Amino acid sequence: MMDMLNSWSRTFRNRSLGLLLIRIGTGLVFFMHGWAKLHGLGMVNGMMTGMGFPHGTGYFIAYLETLGGLALILGIFPRAFAAAFSIEMLVAIIVTGGVGRGYQPHELELFLMLMSLGIVFAGSGRYSLWAMECHHCGAMTCKGEKGVCPAR
Repeated sequence: MMDMLNSWSRTFRNRSLGLLLIRIGTGLVFFMHGWAKLHGLGMVNGMMTGMGFPHGTGYFIAYLETLGGLALILGIFPRAFAAAFSIEMLVAIIVTGGVGRGYQPHELELFLMLMSLGIVFAGSGRYSLWAMECHHCGAMTCKGEKGVCPAR
């Protein structure tokens, strides 16, 4: 039984595919929410201004979520966009009452923040258009000679 479980486990071990699926799921949620915000920019910007944010914050958030979500799906600067998304979700949790309101009101924001942080720390995996990271050492600009990572 253990041999069968180990064999099955080894067959389906693919870190890069797992990261791709996490990026697609997280990026799709951000993209769809950003796309909806783009269709109501005036209302979104008014809501953000009403919360005390500077004028234009709604536009920034709408474009960040739309373009950043698409970039996350495609694997273009995924760590940078994931870092921006994790900060955005932390601010969203704080602005809407913080942890004092409990888990339920912030369930989606907490989930997206944790998924984004996971991408920041784990990287994007091999299935990325422009990951900007070394797949061996994780550095954004690996300085290995002739394209060979010194950590390899």
